[in-house]
Amino acid sequence: MSADYQVLARKWRPLSFGDVTGQEHVVRTLKNAIAGGRVAHAYLFCGPRGVGKTTAARLLARALNCEKGPTPEPCGECLACKEIVLGSSVDVAEIDGASNNGVDDVRAIRENARYLPTRDRHKVYIIDEVHMLSVAAFNALLKTLEEPPPHVKFIFATTEAHKVPETIVSRCQLHTFRRIPLGQLVARLKQVSIAEGFGLGDEALSLIARQAQGGLRDALSMLDQLVSSCGPSPAPESVAEALGAVDRRSVVGLARALCRRDAPALVRLLGELHERGHEPRRICETLCEELRHLVVCRAAGAPPADLPDHEQREIEELAKETDAVQLARLFDLAHGALSDLGRAFEPRLALEVALLKGVFLAPGSSIAEVIARVEALGGGKIDSGAPSPPPSHGRAGGAQSPPPARGEAKGGHESAPPKLSARDDPTLPAAERLTRLCDAAAAQSPRLGTALRNGRLTALERGKLTLAFPPGDFRAALLASEQAAAEALLMGFFGVPTKLVILEAEADEGEASVAEREAQGARERSERIRAAALQSEAVREAVRLLGGEVEEIRVLGDDPGRK
Repeated sequence: MSADYQVLARKWRPLSFGDVTGQEHVVRTLKNAIAGGRVAHAYLFCGPRGVGKTTAARLLARALNCEKGPTPEPCGECLACKEIVLGSSVDVAEIDGASNNGVDDVRAIRENARYLPTRDRHKVYIIDEVHMLSVAAFNALLKTLEEPPPHVKFIFATTEAHKVPETIVSRCQLHTFRRIPLGQLVARLKQVSIAEGFGLGDEALSLIARQAQGGLRDALSMLDQLVSSCGPSPAPESVAEALGAVDRRSVVGLARALCRRDAPALVRLLGELHERGHEPRRICETLCEELRHLVVCRAAGAPPADLPDHEQREIEELAKETDAVQLARLFDLAHGALSDLGRAFEPRLALEVALLKGVFLAPGSSIAEVIARVEALGGGKIDSGAPSPPPSHGRAGGAQSPPPARGEAKGGHESAPPKLSARDDPTLPAAERLTRLCDAAAAQSPRLGTALRNGRLTALERGKLTLAFPPGDFRAALLASEQAAAEALLMGFFGVPTKLVILEAEADEGEASVAEREAQGARERSERIRAAALQSEAVREAVRLLGGEVEEIRVLGDDPGRK
């Protein structure tokens, strides 16, 4: 290796804003500020390591001091640009906050900041890991940071923004750098690999990108190490071994074995991964990630967009082989195994048996498929084994049949909801009269109808309706604020001027509200449906044939708490 060899992380450091990977939101803001002459006197760049904070600081310094600037596109040819790239500019100081964290260091910065730049347009202080400054150092910096000389710019970078005092943050423009998405990281590594003459395939580059966890500097350092260890064209297996990563081919194989119920392949792949020295927990974590991608692909119709193209194709193909319900069950099984591995006496065996359970899982079915199978067993009809439940007067209920209209005529025929102009029927019980009133009011004003429906009936007499609400109930406040409109509805229904009296009372005072009676009716109806289902011969036969048991019965559309 040449004595002047430059590592890839330094060699491929971006020289323009356009080369910065994965931080488009920051780059766009900085370029607009430079172009519009709105560059702040202090910036705070925060985010994970190796995502471009210091690089962006240097680019901003070049943009401000370039002979053709200030410009969003520094020339890279003038003396100022070249010296800033090399770190030798007399007017751009890069300071390590970890080793220059005392109050005396900050006093020296404050003293030097008073003098004009030696040659360039601005003096720029780039302080890396600024959170390492002492409390006294931060305090010494406050005044200068708030009112710096016009020729001075401060750019702070940190991986732990929460450790920077609020008094400092409030004096800076804050920009948050994010982890670089996997797809963009792979694309950048591929660009570097091709330019350097390396022969790494997409799988190998994806392994590097995953190990880097969103940091481009880490990814380039790993690429450097990998080429030194395995040569310029290593196989994916060699890459995984060199990085200590779980080979994604093996992980995809595990996922495929689970989806296809291939127990021999599952056991073989687990054994191979164990022989390579991979920890069971790491294997399980990687498998969970792969199964998650499959679930997302099946549910959303497309794999996660941040994955490389070749991985998206693999996930799409495998997701088509298994239904969404089964994939979700497999993910739950693998994810549950993660917590069990920490307590297992022999984690390898615990993982193996846990995943084998996924092979033996009964096929997952949607509710529609189960209903179709049960109806087929019953000859197209489900025998309830019990009389059909009577129609409920509640609003909420199952999806077995549409809810009946409120009220019944004496002949047993359902009557349509009363119109607001219809007269009240004084011969009905007070609770039924209130129910009809709420229905009629809701047709005219849903808000007032809902509010009336939640009041507990205290008294109903000619010309006066008294409702009780719990203390602080917002529906009581609504009726009070719109009492005139509410009493107009009452007059339209009862046919005479009717005063609405609103009381504040405990929850058990007065008769149950319309909403409470509806909810109770819905719950009773749901229980009848569940009881009938358990007694159904078709359901019993389905349980016997499928070799299972009834764990839960859900009434479609059931929402007892709805008001």
